[in-house]
Amino acid sequence: MKKFLNITLSIFLITLLAIIQALFAQTNITPFELLKEQEIKHKDSKGVICLGNVMTLNYPPDSIDINQIYYPLLLEITDVLKTPSRKNYSVILKGYTDSRGSPEINLRLSERRAEFLKKIMVEKYYMRPERIKTKGFGIADPVASNETAEGRRLNRRVEIHIYGDVSEAVKFSTELEVMK
Repeated sequence: MKKFLNITLSIFLITLLAIIQALFAQTNITPFELLKEQEIKHKDSKGVICLGNVMTLNYPPDSIDINQIYYPLLLEITDVLKTPSRKNYSVILKGYTDSRGSPEINLRLSERRAEFLKKIMVEKYYMRPERIKTKGFGIADPVASNETAEGRRLNRRVEIHIYGDVSEAVKFSTELEVMK
């Protein structure tokens, strides 16, 4: 029995690692690294700017639940956003669906996905709710074809977009580099 449990646990861990690796095979970059790249890219910008989509969460059909594999990444991005140098940053959660189902139902599902992610970010990771806005777009802006199962999977998503004035974050990063 013990041997069976060990084998089962090993298979589970290998599968979990493969899933996490597959998620990052597309970019090989964490949300924090992507945010830092965008801050450096826009270091000379004045005022609030869009730093873009720093993370995308994909969903099973008809679901608003967040896969556990995203929790470490959500922790990372929320911790970064709570730093003093990024206190002026805001988040827009943009929800989407695949094309199956009615447009009205899909619009509502995309809104619910974004709202549920906001709830997680506020209740589990202690983000201030006034810093997070949500918007559902339903079937708009597909990133892949809805004709395939993989395309539909990619279209069922919530994107985390960051906006803010990068001057403090860039200043802090520059000071850290000088100290090294």
